[in-house]
Amino acid sequence: MGRINAVDTANNGLLLRNLFGGWPRENMAQIYSSGDNGDEGFFGCYYQMGPQDRRFGNTFYRLKSEVQNAQVTNPPAANTVRIQLGKKNAIKSYLNQMIVGTGLYELIFRPCLSAGMLAWVKEFQPDIIFAQGYCLTFALLPVMLKRHFELPAAYYPTDDWPSDAYRADNCYVPLIPLFMNRVVSKAAYNLVKISTVCLAFNQYMQDEYSQRYGKKFSVLMHGDELSRFQNAQPMRLIDPDETWIVSTGYFNEQRWSLLCDLDEACEILSVKGHRVRVTVFPVNQLAEMTPQANNFKYIHFEHCPSHDGLASVLRSADILFLPERFGENSKGIRLSVSSKAHLFMFSGQPTVVYSDLVTGIARYAEEDGWAAVVGQRDPRQLALVLEKLIVNNNYRQSIITCAQKTAIKNHQLSTIQQAFSDLMISALNSSQ
Repeated sequence: MGRINAVDTANNGLLLRNLFGGWPRENMAQIYSSGDNGDEGFFGCYYQMGPQDRRFGNTFYRLKSEVQNAQVTNPPAANTVRIQLGKKNAIKSYLNQMIVGTGLYELIFRPCLSAGMLAWVKEFQPDIIFAQGYCLTFALLPVMLKRHFELPAAYYPTDDWPSDAYRADNCYVPLIPLFMNRVVSKAAYNLVKISTVCLAFNQYMQDEYSQRYGKKFSVLMHGDELSRFQNAQPMRLIDPDETWIVSTGYFNEQRWSLLCDLDEACEILSVKGHRVRVTVFPVNQLAEMTPQANNFKYIHFEHCPSHDGLASVLRSADILFLPERFGENSKGIRLSVSSKAHLFMFSGQPTVVYSDLVTGIARYAEEDGWAAVVGQRDPRQLALVLEKLIVNNNYRQSIITCAQKTAIKNHQLSTIQQAFSDLMISALNSSQ
């Protein structure tokens, strides 16, 4: 969906820049809908979808513009302060839940192969289609292009989006989410069916998807190089005699609440005589949550550094903190692994995974031993594990050793790039 820019902090952008890192720019092109930051882009050729590429496209883009303008003039923080809905706003809220929240708009404004898009594809003359899905538009479009141009396709999702997309559980018309779940499942099935090569982001997804779709999936995970971290200049932001805990990633409401637990755990450690400080480098801007940040005693926030700068920060930390989620909705990410996990492994510092044991990241850490895992939401238990890493050097070193072994086994970028290239060539050869 998002444009693969030359530089940004988007996780999927980093993943694809790594995968296609050795390819000539002129051999890569992308159809995208948004996320253009204005740089030259990573790929050599781009096509941005417009009104002509959707059914009722003019209406779609007019409504999209109105929504974006409303978000700018009425940020979420303001809405939470004044919840005084009149009749008009109540109707808008109802329609938003029924049409947008359920994904029904994706069917109303479904994609189409415009003359402009077809001409662009024909001029580029692709050998293969690479798709990731994530919404109905970008699940349907690859299938349409595949059938029109009779090209081989590769499918690579990095989480179980078909099980999570458009989950409007509080919709006023329950039949709509049920209907949309069936539509999404069918679209994902068709995308797998037309793909010559199917990739999974981890072993758990591979097992589940091979059974669900009855097709072979190969595993490719996020990658990096150990040498990049070894050569990174240390960048420590606190005193040497303090224990520095660092966290980075996308902080939504679920992960934000876990920072409260970390702050409480630091208070417990402080009472025991440990000097601890936490720095969080969020990749997203949480303007609506900024006031809450002032309530933290031990946690402060910094702008997320560049890709290379982040390596310098991670290798300089004493402990890395990787929060995910707890509770019933944890099952929704049982096939997911954090896009920052491999960076933590390569850093040479120990990691604490704070997450429900059902999540993919907690399972991965427990089974391979690359992180200490706190599988129940309890600041006291979190404090005990943090303290063990502070005072027990043998335990600390065992975590670091397992992490680097796992990183080299599963996340070596050169190995991943070669495997990806081989899979694309095999897809091309099998279609000839």
